[in-house]
Amino acid sequence: MSKPTSRSSQKPTSNSASRLSNNSAKPRDNSAPKLGSKQNTKKSLHQFDEYTIDCPAGLYRLFLASGTQAAFNLRSDEDITQEDNYRSVPKQTILDDMTNKQALSDFSPLRKQIEDFTEDEIIVVYDYEFQHDKNFYICLSPALKEFILNPPLILPPEPQREPPKYVPPVSKPWVSMGSEKKIDEANFKDTRPLVKSDLKISKFHLFREAKFKDIESDDKKDWNVSIQPFESNFETKMVEIDTAVQAAPFLSDSSAQTIWRYPKNASTQYEPRLMESKECEKILANEDLKDFITTSIPELESALEQNVIFNAFENDWELLGDEMSSIGGPGDMHLKEYQSFSDIHNSKNKIVTCVQWHPELKGIVAMSLAENYTLYERLDNMSKTVITPSLILIWSFFDPIQPKLLLEAPDDIFSFAFSTSDPNIIAGGCINGQVVLWDIGPWEERIKNPRGDHRDKDLFIPKFEDESFFQTPRIRYCALSSLESGHNAPITDIFWLPDHFEIDRLGFPTESKEDKNCQLMTAASDNQILFWDTRSKTLNQKRKDLDLPMNVPQTFKHLSNWRPLLKVTLPCSDPGGDFAPTKISISESQGDKSAIELEDKLEIEKREDGNKGQFVSGVGKPSSGKGSRLLQHLNTRISIGTEDGQFVYVDWIPQKDADTNKLTTSKAEWYQSILDGPITAMKRSPFFKDILLIAGGTGFQIWKEKIFSGALLQTKSFSKRVCDAEWSPTRPGVFFIAKSDGSVDIWDLLDRTHVPILTQSISIHKLTFISCKIVASNQQLIAIGDSMGTLHIMEVPWSLRRIVSGEFQAVKSYLTRESDRREYVKQRWDFREEEKRELERQAALKAGLGPPHIPTEDEITFRLRGEYNEYLHFEAAILRELGLKDEDDDQPPAVAVN
Repeated sequence: MSKPTSRSSQKPTSNSASRLSNNSAKPRDNSAPKLGSKQNTKKSLHQFDEYTIDCPAGLYRLFLASGTQAAFNLRSDEDITQEDNYRSVPKQTILDDMTNKQALSDFSPLRKQIEDFTEDEIIVVYDYEFQHDKNFYICLSPALKEFILNPPLILPPEPQREPPKYVPPVSKPWVSMGSEKKIDEANFKDTRPLVKSDLKISKFHLFREAKFKDIESDDKKDWNVSIQPFESNFETKMVEIDTAVQAAPFLSDSSAQTIWRYPKNASTQYEPRLMESKECEKILANEDLKDFITTSIPELESALEQNVIFNAFENDWELLGDEMSSIGGPGDMHLKEYQSFSDIHNSKNKIVTCVQWHPELKGIVAMSLAENYTLYERLDNMSKTVITPSLILIWSFFDPIQPKLLLEAPDDIFSFAFSTSDPNIIAGGCINGQVVLWDIGPWEERIKNPRGDHRDKDLFIPKFEDESFFQTPRIRYCALSSLESGHNAPITDIFWLPDHFEIDRLGFPTESKEDKNCQLMTAASDNQILFWDTRSKTLNQKRKDLDLPMNVPQTFKHLSNWRPLLKVTLPCSDPGGDFAPTKISISESQGDKSAIELEDKLEIEKREDGNKGQFVSGVGKPSSGKGSRLLQHLNTRISIGTEDGQFVYVDWIPQKDADTNKLTTSKAEWYQSILDGPITAMKRSPFFKDILLIAGGTGFQIWKEKIFSGALLQTKSFSKRVCDAEWSPTRPGVFFIAKSDGSVDIWDLLDRTHVPILTQSISIHKLTFISCKIVASNQQLIAIGDSMGTLHIMEVPWSLRRIVSGEFQAVKSYLTRESDRREYVKQRWDFREEEKRELERQAALKAGLGPPHIPTEDEITFRLRGEYNEYLHFEAAILRELGLKDEDDDQPPAVAVN
């Protein structure tokens, strides 16, 4: 091939040689032959530079003659062009050319480099510009070969956009709107000519010499001079002017960065591909297709059956997490803060004494407040406490800043409760021992409305607003118990009796016909438990003419001199004073009508067989004038926690005293000191009605009713005092313990029973009350009050509110096992006592003393029959007093005593 002319003036757009050859890369080739002398070495390296000039390592310049180009299909501008400027040549072909032609081969100067090249294909690049008298490049580097075969993508430069031309604004003519008059009026103007004054002073005062001398400050103390102003009553006169301010909105720029989705090619088939009948018959007659369909039909049928049986879209991870969370799984168990309520005017620096959720409305919670004083501090600040109002604050989740309602009380409220049958009725117990009733029925719509309508000023004509309408209403109590006949100490616990029963003046439980919460039960530290009836009809005639305050509901106007229905005193036979109750609990709960169902069942059995049953009084006769049925199998025992940490079990039905022949409260069936401080919580399990969680002092215990040999679960003493406790309403084995250091302990009986599964700090102040509420099927909240007047609303996590499979039976088995253990302990105690008495009797026989009298079976039977006859006569007397038996009825048959 003849030597091509210089084409430096042509600028190729895509040339691998131009990308590879640059002046910055001039590596030294280590493949040059080594000679003996330094002079020969320099000469050989100089001769070899013509192949590597302006080339990176592994790229060499080479001149291929026309014969070589034709042999390797590398003819310039024919087989290879400026645009398609490289070819891949087998290495073996080049080696064969060098073997045949020897030194005449165009590749012979690079013989050693070609032999050392490890790959089978060699890239030969066409140099269109014919630089340095060479027309080709040969690539002997794997990295450069990969670069030539897969060059990087070079995007074309973006066209430059011309900047927008500036268009100057066009001024508009002035249009007067009257503002220049206001500006002119606001400017200061002279209303009179200026007054000119000339001041002169005599030269005598200007040039008079001053004489100074030194004096001692101690000698003449009165030589200090004070310069007073000339006019002592000088006042600066204020001048009023009218000014105007124009409010203009702020101009703000905002931007949003969206995610750029790169375009993708997509295709859609709008019409089916139709085939001719011959093509279809040919495809269907294919044996491979028939075999494929025959072998695939069973697998397809199996897949369809699995889709019907198994839900392929079910989240197995959630089910796995549910089971793992049953015993300390990896789920999150921390309480999450949902909301907090605090009123700077009414709740600051006060203690939250009680928290109650609204029975029906979601998102409504109430809390009572009291002064955070000790007894002596309260006496010292008596004047302040009398002036400061005592309130119950009703909050809504829709307005955490301002309460919905404020309930006023005559004194600080220590406990209160909503009526479950009528949530508008609220009962509270004061620190002075009085019971208070409120009726919030007229304000029910205000509570239900999320906004409260207390901020909507568009309801009134401008300048005719009623400021009292926008304030939180204060609701006065509509009933107050008598101070003389009530408690003499702060009421520490109060609750409504369930709506399925009520008690009479003798304490006997009867079936309620109204299905309403009409009776209250209160406890105070004055050794009394009182029952109250809100339907009292003992009206004072003079009370009718009494003017009641405005906006006070007339619901309980008949309770003018409200007195308790029944008093239950708690005497203690041991020295040290009577029992001072702080918390009480009964086995009957709202909605549990098992006692009435049992009475109905027994009545049906009596009608079928008249000989069944022990209660043989006049069946069908009313127990009172109202026709209420006596509930004989209802549990009338009260579980009581006292100030001294005692657990007391007593019956509220009074018994006749044999000495005075008066009805008095029976002595406690059982009591024991279980905690080292006042009992602050006594909560029944929502799943097991006979399981009690008792907290106070520096610990808590779990007891089972009627098992008095010991607690089922007892913890060691904590470093901080326990303030309250609460069961989980959805999980049988989970409960919460609030402590005085502001933390809450979360316990899970299925996980561990010696330490809590989690301790979480809620506040830096002492926690005082805790209450749990199921808001929705997937949400559960806990309200926690502290000693600084703040109510914290915490959300219970999923792992603590969702009951796991088999949890109820597991907790029930645990409690049954612990109950059996306590029964076994009691049996061992009785056995040891009997063994001790037997040893004492044998020791007395050995000492020669007469043995004690051991009654025989006949003597025991005689004594028991006599006691039973006395019981029958006593029962008949009680029934006659209650009106269940007439005087003419026959006496009960006595048991023969032989």
